[in-house]
Amino acid sequence: MTFFPPEVLYSKLLIGSLIKVMQEALLVLNASDEIEIANQAAADIFGYSDGESLLRKNVRELYASSKDADLKAPFFQEEGHSDKWEDQFIREDGRIFIASYSITVIRDNESGKLLKIVLLRDVSEQRKNIEMIAEYTNSLEKNNKELDQFAYIVSHDLKAPLRAISNLSSWLEDDLGSSLSGENKDNLATLRGRVKRMEALINGILQYSKVGRENVPFQTVDVATLLEDVIELLSPPPHIRVDITGPMPCIETPRILLHQVFSNLISNAIKYNDQEAGVVSVGFTEKESYFEFWVEDNGPGISPEYHETIFVIFQTLQARDKYESTGIGLTIVKRILAAVGGKINVVSTVGKGSKFIFNWPKTTPEKSNHEKS
Repeated sequence: MTFFPPEVLYSKLLIGSLIKVMQEALLVLNASDEIEIANQAAADIFGYSDGESLLRKNVRELYASSKDADLKAPFFQEEGHSDKWEDQFIREDGRIFIASYSITVIRDNESGKLLKIVLLRDVSEQRKNIEMIAEYTNSLEKNNKELDQFAYIVSHDLKAPLRAISNLSSWLEDDLGSSLSGENKDNLATLRGRVKRMEALINGILQYSKVGRENVPFQTVDVATLLEDVIELLSPPPHIRVDITGPMPCIETPRILLHQVFSNLISNAIKYNDQEAGVVSVGFTEKESYFEFWVEDNGPGISPEYHETIFVIFQTLQARDKYESTGIGLTIVKRILAAVGGKINVVSTVGKGSKFIFNWPKTTPEKSNHEKS
């Protein structure tokens, strides 16, 4: 009967317990590359009921490809450690799987024989997910290129007539010369200025279309100046007055995003106002982590049942032949605010006007990511 000292017995019990609870598949090979020890995780990964079913098998039998087995054979004969191999292996039922594994070869000091330890982990699902992500990425890149091409074509078609308007106004001014009154000259100059501003806005929208795909530049935005630009571009009719209540803040943010939000909200407040003396008010309150802006009007108001519907794309509450509307403005607003980490809601009742309130974070997700990078 062989006698083992208590400390040796303890070590054997400890090693045996560790082998049983190991989550990675463990194979211990002899000098002939035959399996002498296999834990339950190894049995599971190769589709056997227990580790004993793997004993005496040559490790080559587990490879799905003899070519892979031949390539790795030298690593089973040299002392040292090699890891991060990935090959296809075969289960007991013939199914193929991919495993990431390491090979460690050590020499027993007493016997001089090589002892080979193989640790494996099934990465089939990971590889499948990586392949799917790669396919989605390729598809997304293709769609983005098509979107860029489409945006370029649309912007070209939009900017071409704008340039024509600008050129025509210049030709008219040249042809009419001194017969033009000072007021008419000012009007033509204003027309060309607004054409340039509209072209700049189109370029900005193109830039916005790349949000999430390309970094949108941050800049210090004087909100009061931005609102002046928005109002001038919208050119409210004489019976509509737009008031900026109180001083406005300066914000470090992508200018085009905030411009689009205000432009859509103020435009709607002007467009749908049915009062003989329409009033649109814009104001803000500074909070700890965000600016709370509002755009309020004395128009027809919105029934509470439509407070969510108005943010759905292509949804309008008025007949399209009454007001020229795409039904996309408020959807764009909501999307922009979601992108910067803000939110919007409306307070309104029929006959008492509407108040759109939105939060603009002082630190947007894009800026945080930019600072981290």
